[in-house]
Amino acid sequence: MITVTKEDVLANMQDVIVKTVVEFDKPCTYVTVRMKNGFTLRESTTCVDPANYNEEIGKEICLQKIEDKVWFLLGYALQDKHPINQTFKDRLHIEHGELVERCNKLNEFIMTDKFETVVTDPIQRDLLREQYDLMLRYQAVLSKRIQSLE
Repeated sequence: MITVTKEDVLANMQDVIVKTVVEFDKPCTYVTVRMKNGFTLRESTTCVDPANYNEEIGKEICLQKIEDKVWFLLGYALQDKHPINQTFKDRLHIEHGELVERCNKLNEFIMTDKFETVVTDPIQRDLLREQYDLMLRYQAVLSKRIQSLE
């Protein structure tokens, strides 16, 4: 079963910043969360009576709101990867397209001057070239499978 778990949600909530400021004579707590892919989410809380305001409660309310948003975003991303009524052939086309994109990016990297600078270990350079060759072979196999279904 494909699903989003509480662990997935919490693992995506990498960094948390909490700031409380006074705006219009009332405390306002802002909570910003950076997700593991760098995307940020922000929520805020305030109060009716500043005498009753508790920053910790405000923080927890904001974190819950952000957690709900992360559930939504991860659910959307999961559904996007596994659309309803997607056929086996559709999945092969998607996999092939993703592999072509990765092959192109790896090849572009290998062909730059930066490759020798970033990957200083000659064994790692050789392994990346071998990985690229294997990815091309895998891409060819996927192409043949797609052709045999059409």
